[in-house]
Amino acid sequence: MNEELRKYVERTRRDIESGADATIVCFGDSITAGYAVRRGFPSFLLESLRQRFPDSKIEMINSGISGDTSQDGLSRLDWAVLSYEPDLVTINFGINDCVLGLSLEEFEMNLVVMVRRIRAGPDSEILLLSSQPLESPPYDQRVLDYYQTVERVAKEMNVGFVDVYGAWMKRVQAGMPLDSLILPGLDHPNEAGYRIIAEELMSLF
Repeated sequence: MNEELRKYVERTRRDIESGADATIVCFGDSITAGYAVRRGFPSFLLESLRQRFPDSKIEMINSGISGDTSQDGLSRLDWAVLSYEPDLVTINFGINDCVLGLSLEEFEMNLVVMVRRIRAGPDSEILLLSSQPLESPPYDQRVLDYYQTVERVAKEMNVGFVDVYGAWMKRVQAGMPLDSLILPGLDHPNEAGYRIIAEELMSLF
């Protein structure tokens, strides 16, 4: 699966392999921002990329804001993403849309518009990310519809889809307790959970 996904970061990968500079914007809500942890996935990803490609100057911009829905993201897309003219953008929304009751149709349209506007502007490579499993009923089941919408938009718009939910579940099914990856009572990843997201992204490089 990751082999197939690698084509969506081909340009960025080629640049950093050749030692060129690269700018990556991680765009999203608190899962991107790194709520209540010292280091979120953008920090772990940057560390791995710098170790792997020491000759390239990689700038990682964390444009995550806690509490944001895709609607909030869309309203700040210009200054939070496009203004940096990034080589690669990761987009991660969905949980707040689910919890705050934005419809799946609205969520889908917001993602589609984000992809279109990034393409029309800096034409960055784009990865859409799902998020981790939730422990809180009734959202743990409902949020899966939002994750499936992310996957469908990625397919329809021909951008990469990184299945964060699937990556976590693979580890849970192999015996890793879900609560060992989540901040107690907060339904947000701890640093061990964030490392999984960074590893999934790093596997494309």
